[in-house]
Amino acid sequence: MDSGEDDIPQVQCLAATKQTNEQLSKKRKKYGRMSAVSKMLKIQSHEMGSDCQCLRGCFRRVNETSRNKILSDFNLMRSHDEQNSYLCGLITVIPVQRRRPRVENARENQASYAYKVRVLKDNMLVEESICRKAFISIHGISKAKVEFLVKSLKSAGTSPKDKRGKHLNRPHRVSNETVDLIRDHIQSFKGRSSHYSLHKSNKTYLPEELNVSKMHQMFQTKYPNAKVSYETYRQCFCSDFNISFGYPRTDTCSKCDELTAKITGLQKQLKNNRESDDVANINKEITSLENEAKLHKIKADVFYKRKTRAKQLCKQSVEHEAISMDFGKNLQLPNITTNDIYYKRQLSMYAFNIHELSSAKSIFYLYPETEGKKGSDDVSSFLHNFVYEHLDEKIRHLHIFCDSCSGQNKNFTMIRFLHYLVYEAKKLDSIKVTFPVRGHSYMECDKNMGLVNTKSKAELPSDWIEVFENARKNPFPFKVVSIDNQFCRQWTKFLDTLYMKKCPFATRTIKELKISKEGNGNEQKLMLRSSYYAAWDKCSILPKKKTHSSTVCAENEFLMPEKSYDGPLPIKKAKYNDLKDLKIFCSSAAQEYFTNLPHLDE
Repeated sequence: MDSGEDDIPQVQCLAATKQTNEQLSKKRKKYGRMSAVSKMLKIQSHEMGSDCQCLRGCFRRVNETSRNKILSDFNLMRSHDEQNSYLCGLITVIPVQRRRPRVENARENQASYAYKVRVLKDNMLVEESICRKAFISIHGISKAKVEFLVKSLKSAGTSPKDKRGKHLNRPHRVSNETVDLIRDHIQSFKGRSSHYSLHKSNKTYLPEELNVSKMHQMFQTKYPNAKVSYETYRQCFCSDFNISFGYPRTDTCSKCDELTAKITGLQKQLKNNRESDDVANINKEITSLENEAKLHKIKADVFYKRKTRAKQLCKQSVEHEAISMDFGKNLQLPNITTNDIYYKRQLSMYAFNIHELSSAKSIFYLYPETEGKKGSDDVSSFLHNFVYEHLDEKIRHLHIFCDSCSGQNKNFTMIRFLHYLVYEAKKLDSIKVTFPVRGHSYMECDKNMGLVNTKSKAELPSDWIEVFENARKNPFPFKVVSIDNQFCRQWTKFLDTLYMKKCPFATRTIKELKISKEGNGNEQKLMLRSSYYAAWDKCSILPKKKTHSSTVCAENEFLMPEKSYDGPLPIKKAKYNDLKDLKIFCSSAAQEYFTNLPHLDE
C-alpha cells in the first residue's frame, strides 16, 4: 500500500518532466507558404478581452459597436510595424510633475502615460481617454506589448521597428551558385508558347503530367550534392518564371473574357460608389455590356445551330453531307516515360481530322513533321483525297464547318480549291463553308482527339497509327491515313494558273462562303457574307482574260498539281542532336529511324 502510494508521485513526476522537456524543446521552424500564413494569422487574429470595470467606465463610454470597429481595423493591418505605429499614436508620454516618495530609496517612474482611442460620435471623430487595462482589452494585445511600446517611446520617441528576419547572419542561406543551378534546371525544360493569342506573351507551357514536385525530384536526381528544399525550388519557379502546366488545347474567347472583366470591375465600382449620378451611369454601362455579351453568345450559338441543322439534313438526304475538319494536338516522338524527354526537343506528329456528321465516320491524316507541313496546300491535299477517296459518290452538296485559321482553312488557296471542285472538276454541285465566332469553335474533331490516349508509349510513327486505330470502337473505329512526302501537292501554284493570284476581298470578316451551280452556272461566282444573317455578296475570282486550257484530260481524268516536296523535310540540327540523345532509351528500330532522319547542317 505504502509502495503503491510512493509510485504515484514518481509517475506523475516523470510525466511532468517529459511534458516540460517537450515544451522547452525548440520547435522546427516553418518556411514557405505555411510560415507566411501563420505569420499573417498571428498579426490579424487579436481577440477582445474582458471589461476593465474601472471607475471611469471605459467600456460604457466606448460602446460595443465602436470597440468592434476598432478591433476589426486593427486586425486588418498587414504588419507588426503598422500596428506598432498605430498603437504608439494612441499613447501619450507625460513627464512626472511632482514626486512624493513614500518609501526611502523607492524606484521612481520617469514618466506617466495616457491612453486613448478614436471613435465616431455624431458623425464626428473624437478621442476618448481610457485606462491602460481597457486599452489592452480593446486591441486584444498583452501587457508586455504595451510595455515594449512604452519603452521605445521613452528611449527613442518613435514606434519600434520589427527586426525579425532582418539580420544577415544566415548560415543556411541558399548560395547564389545553387540558385543559378535551379534556374538553369528550370530553363532546360522544353516548353511551348500558346499559338492562340494574338499578342506576344512570355508565358510557356510544360506537359500536363509534369508538376513542380516532380521537377524538384528530377533536380535532386540530377544534382544530388545540392541541398535544395521543395519550397526553395518552388519559390524560384514562381518568382523568376512565367510557366504553366498543360498545353492550351482549345481557343479562348477574348471577347467573352474582356466583357466579363469589364462587368466585374463596374460591379465592384458600384459597391464603393454611393453618389446617385455615378450609380445611374454605372448601371447603364453594365446593362450595355451585358447586352453586348448576350448578343455575342447568341451569334456564337448560331454556328452550332447551323451545324445541327446540316447534320439533320444529311441524315434525310443521300445527296447532302456535312463535315467538320481541324488539326489536333501535336504529338511527340518518342513518347516515352524517361525524364530526359522534358529537357530535349522531340519530333512532332501532326494529325488532321475530317469528321462526317451524318455517320460519325472519322478519318485522321497522320504524319511526322519530316513528311509534311500544316499549310493551305497540305489541307487542300487532304480534302481532295477525302472527296475523291472517302466521300460517297452520291453526294452532290457538301457543307464544311471549320475554324478561321488563316494559314490552314480561311485563305485564298482554300477558297479557289473549293471553287475548282465545283466548276472545274465538277465533282460537286455546291459547297458551303461556315466559320464560327472566334473562340467558340469546339467541334467533333476536338471530341475525337480527346479519345486518343496521348500518354501512350510511342517510338515510331506506326505506334501512333496503332494508338489512333484502337482509340474508338463505336460507332466506327478511326480510319488512319499515313502520309508521306509524296502525298501533298502544290495547289497554290496550280490554282494561280486558273484563278486570280490576289484575293479581291478581305477574308478575315467572312462568316459564310457558298459556291453553287444553281442559278450561278455561267457566272461561276462565289457568294460570301460577313454575318450569319446578312445579304449574300457575289464575287468573281476568275481572271479577266482566260489564258489557261481546261484541266480535263479525258473522262474522269484531271491534271494534278506538282508534288509539294521532293523528299523528306529536314529538321534543325539542334533537334536532331536531342533526338540522338533520346534514342538510347528506344528500341533498335526506333534508334535506326531517328539516326536516318534528314537534318540541316548548321
